[in-house]
Amino acid sequence: MFSRKKFTINNRDKYLLDPEEILLDKKAEEMGEEETIKLEWPLSSALLKYIWLIGFILLAIVFSRVFYLSVVKGSYYADLSSFNKTRYYIINAPRGIIFDRNNQPLVNNVPSFSLTLVPLDLPRDEMERENLTQQVTKIFNLNSVDLDELLKEKGRLSSLDPILLKSNVSVAELRQFEASIEPNKGFTIITDTARQYPYGESLAHVIGYLGKISAQEKAKYNSYPLTVLVGKEGLEEYYESELQGEWGKRLVEVDASGKVVQDLGTLSPKKGDDLITTLDVDLQIKLYQSLTQRIEELGVTAGAALALNPKTGEILALVSVPSFDPNIMTQGFPVSTINSYLKDVRKPLFNRVISGLYFPGSLIKPLMALAALEEKIITPERKIFDEGKIVITSPYNPQVKYTFTDMKPHGWVDVKKALAVSCNVYFWTVGGGYGDIQGLGLSRIQKYWHLFGLGEKDGLDLNDENTGVLPDEEWLKRIRPQDPLWKLGDTYNISIGEGGLSLTPLEMADYIATIANNGTSFKPYLAKEIKNQQGEIIKTATSSVLVRLDVSPQNLKVVQEGMREVVTSGTATELNNLPFKVAGKSGSPEFVLNGKKHYHAIFGAYAPYEDPQIVLLVLIEDIPQGSVATLSVVSDVLNWYYENRFATSTNQSLNF
Repeated sequence: MFSRKKFTINNRDKYLLDPEEILLDKKAEEMGEEETIKLEWPLSSALLKYIWLIGFILLAIVFSRVFYLSVVKGSYYADLSSFNKTRYYIINAPRGIIFDRNNQPLVNNVPSFSLTLVPLDLPRDEMERENLTQQVTKIFNLNSVDLDELLKEKGRLSSLDPILLKSNVSVAELRQFEASIEPNKGFTIITDTARQYPYGESLAHVIGYLGKISAQEKAKYNSYPLTVLVGKEGLEEYYESELQGEWGKRLVEVDASGKVVQDLGTLSPKKGDDLITTLDVDLQIKLYQSLTQRIEELGVTAGAALALNPKTGEILALVSVPSFDPNIMTQGFPVSTINSYLKDVRKPLFNRVISGLYFPGSLIKPLMALAALEEKIITPERKIFDEGKIVITSPYNPQVKYTFTDMKPHGWVDVKKALAVSCNVYFWTVGGGYGDIQGLGLSRIQKYWHLFGLGEKDGLDLNDENTGVLPDEEWLKRIRPQDPLWKLGDTYNISIGEGGLSLTPLEMADYIATIANNGTSFKPYLAKEIKNQQGEIIKTATSSVLVRLDVSPQNLKVVQEGMREVVTSGTATELNNLPFKVAGKSGSPEFVLNGKKHYHAIFGAYAPYEDPQIVLLVLIEDIPQGSVATLSVVSDVLNWYYENRFATSTNQSLNF
């Protein structure tokens, strides 16, 4: 038998082992030998768990980062990588042209230069980048604060999308830029198309202008590149999608320094669609010039005018004074002029025709006459005596009397004469009642406001159309909380177009058109046709009924005859000298501002009386008391219209 021997290490350093002796500790322990110096130290199970956990977390972090970079941001970094060797340049599309009804262009497109910025190409060094942007803003007279704020936006410095900084770059600016700024530093001059407005201020409010895309507009037009200009106000804004066109791209390959080494091709832009409007540019200019001249003669500051065809709803001319130069607004300079527009208390950027609210004054009297006839408050023959005032006794205190004074006594007047001489006593009586005449009262007056469509948008194809204010008890509680009870005097006031009743000039013109066109008016509109690049008509506007009165034709005829008498024997006999018959109604509403009485002047006319082709509404703000402010404008414009449009078309019809 073999005897067991102890496993020991002899004749050498006890700290040295042969490879086959590595497990000696364990073996010695199994054999019951005394403990020698251990070669291995076992780890605890808790420590192993921590090691496994840390390893798992590290692997998860690595995996999630790989997933984020390759999947979530994969396309971004692919584009970034591609952009390191390729660049694309947006080629802005020429906008569609806006024409008048006779195919006269109201805007032009001309070649130009624009300054753009690719943020990713800017120097990475902050100091170098700041020096560069200061140079550029100085050359192009840009606001450095605005550019700094733009570059501070999250992710902006890594953006590949070109940004428009300035359009209509001058040749002098271009030369200074090329001489001062190194190429491939983020800023680039591109060839572009600029918008020109040859008629300037005379068409500004109806055409509008162009400007750089804002943050709100970017959300609306989310596919637009930041190099395009978009419509601001007027038809440019309303028909932005049709006029804009499709921009193109030029793709090039560049080297590490940004130099172009190969042209990879160009996607040509497509011009926007053309817009054929209902406007008559010659009439527009005539109306603008006549109104502006009259405003200057009176020493006042503001007015509005509108001409339309009552048989179709077509807007022939639309003028708001003071106006602005759309070329300056589109170019973005001179900045001092733009700031003057923004700070001007006269609000030249404000379109008074569609957004301004005014008391209609006596212009509302034809509506009141029709309502009184329809509700049998009076008959056409019934006369009311006007001694120049109405005196009413307070229902709460018989000792208190209120006097409503007319401009002058008119004696006995029927409805036609009341319209002709604009008799307040007559309309106070039929509106609120007096003596043995009951009066319409608030509810029946409101009924006819609504029948005429007042207080509702007409739907003109311009943004920012306002709606009229139609007073009632709830309105009065808000306006006059200290005295909220509707009184007879309030009814008297609205019966002559005051007392809070407010309309836009557009609403007033449509209301006159309803009477002129025998109780039917059409939705006003500005765009007749839209044509594509090939000249094909892709959209045509059609007239749609806005209001159709359900009233007696005989009563409506009485009102029309009364409006004709305004011209033949009433307050507007100056218009009786025109070569065709005109009917209309004036208004001179009174309002109090800063404790002082002020007046507006309004006249609504239509011609020819027998077969109306044009409705003309003219309004001049804050006129001197007693002045006949609007008639010279109405006469001048209608005379021009007769000679240049009506007589010409009539002769052509006869020749045909």
